[in-house]
Amino acid sequence: MFSLEGKHCLVTGAISPLQRAFAVGLAEAGANVSLTTLSGGKEEEVAANSILNECWSIGVKGEVLSIDLRNTTQLDQSVSELESNIGPIDVLVNATHTAVIKPFLEFSTEEAHEIFTNNVQSTLISTSVIGKKMLARGKGKVINVVSILADRGVPNCAIFSATQGSILGFTRSLGIEWIRQGVTVNALGLGFFADLPGPQQDDALREILEKYIPVRRLGDSTDLQGALVYLSSDSSNFVDSEMIVVDGAISVHA
Repeated sequence: MFSLEGKHCLVTGAISPLQRAFAVGLAEAGANVSLTTLSGGKEEEVAANSILNECWSIGVKGEVLSIDLRNTTQLDQSVSELESNIGPIDVLVNATHTAVIKPFLEFSTEEAHEIFTNNVQSTLISTSVIGKKMLARGKGKVINVVSILADRGVPNCAIFSATQGSILGFTRSLGIEWIRQGVTVNALGLGFFADLPGPQQDDALREILEKYIPVRRLGDSTDLQGALVYLSSDSSNFVDSEMIVVDGAISVHA
């Protein structure tokens, strides 16, 4: 029911445990998996290739696009080559997730702009470039990774939360805009994960969160694999403009 055999998935910003879990989960479900870096550079390229090697070991195909994801021309050219080599991209996973946690007034304008560029602009650009190709084929799935801080307040998270709210609003509106042309747009909602940046990296807050989350633990990126595979599969064809949340029930905790 959730097989991804024959599909080609692209995971963006593949430089952390989050994108590794996504890529491996998709590969284990049978998909060919390709990856992009965020801004390029040797360190990011090495990280992305490490993830790709793990996918290859499962027996699927894929490539790494070592690019600046925020450069439309560069992405467009690279995606055309990628689709020629591996096949049309069926699923786009916008997984860039830059989280800098500190008081709002400590951010410089340049610093805040960089976070918006990494999280929001990269998502808009990749969705534009790849979504155009999906629309031309009349099918495709876009999955945007969104923190639950998109609509919840936590101190020192104002800039990060603003980027997440932007992506969530984008998801809900674009899904309605594209659904009749065969392309769904959904969000995968993230709670607090031990292996990801965020307020949970503060030891004192981490202890509070572990007591407050109903399942009494922080998440691990692998906890997201099942929901991602579902959203990538044909079983989710009637799901659009939604956010499926994986957060240990903290969002509904009073």
